[in-house]
Amino acid sequence: MTVIIPKKAYLTIVAASVRFANPKIPFDDWLEIYGIFTGKSSKNGKDLIITKAYNITHQVKREEDIIDKVYWSDEDYISFSIIDDDAFSKGEYTVGWYHSHPGHRVMMTSLDIRTTATYQQYNPLAISLVFNPQRLIRQIEIAERKGYPELRLENDPGFKIFRLDNPENADSNYHEVFDYKIDGFESEEQLVEYSQKFAKDITNLFPNDNVVESYNNYVNDKLTKLNSLFMGTEDYLKSLARKGEKSRIPEVLENQKKEINQFVAETFMKIENMKEFLDYLEYKERDVIIPKVKDVLSNWDEKISNLEENLKELSKKF
Repeated sequence: MTVIIPKKAYLTIVAASVRFANPKIPFDDWLEIYGIFTGKSSKNGKDLIITKAYNITHQVKREEDIIDKVYWSDEDYISFSIIDDDAFSKGEYTVGWYHSHPGHRVMMTSLDIRTTATYQQYNPLAISLVFNPQRLIRQIEIAERKGYPELRLENDPGFKIFRLDNPENADSNYHEVFDYKIDGFESEEQLVEYSQKFAKDITNLFPNDNVVESYNNYVNDKLTKLNSLFMGTEDYLKSLARKGEKSRIPEVLENQKKEINQFVAETFMKIENMKEFLDYLEYKERDVIIPKVKDVLSNWDEKISNLEENLKELSKKF
């Protein structure tokens, strides 16, 4: 059995996992994430073709819990239903689930086994994928026991895929699925390098809460700095004119234009990342957050749409 995973589905898992477990968050506050795959079997019925991954929810820690648990909300069950219906309309179905073990070994717990059993009973080809962002970022497998050495890895995507030997048995043994392929990358080296950079961008630009407020603050800060660059340039050119150094104005103006364009280009890349990251929200977040974020980001788009005109107006003054 070969499992085919598209690039977008893989990045969906990375994004959600890193969003709730990264260096900006204290280790004790790292949270597991949970999602589901949709897809179909190959024509020969032996291989599994994943088409999409959907982030559903994240761990909620409660003092009374002895082990980590997942609590599904009514919104999550509605999400499952909508996703199932959409997949079925395309001749596809739910083909398994994924979750993260941030900072811990990639393995299956007894709870994971029971959850996986429900998926394999529904679909014999279903899988369970367990991801640890530290496995991807640091290229290590966490030690099996305290005091044991960490295992160094090479070009590891950060996850393992598992299936149960007997899904009818809640205490079933499980085995690892070694035969899988992540589409969209030319090599394992490229996959890891790209994904590690992607994880850094997620850490810096995809907060685990207050997404709209964070993006609004970011855009307002960049708009303020852009206005400051324009005002600073104009004030400097005026001072040159007052000092009788008009001959320097063309050179200074050209240099300032380059600085402004570089600032805009760098900010543009971050804004585009933010737009992309909206695809990695939990399913229940989308309807509320996406329209608000698009309104926020449109303020930047509107400002830079007049950039060339504003630069020309500045030049005309001198």
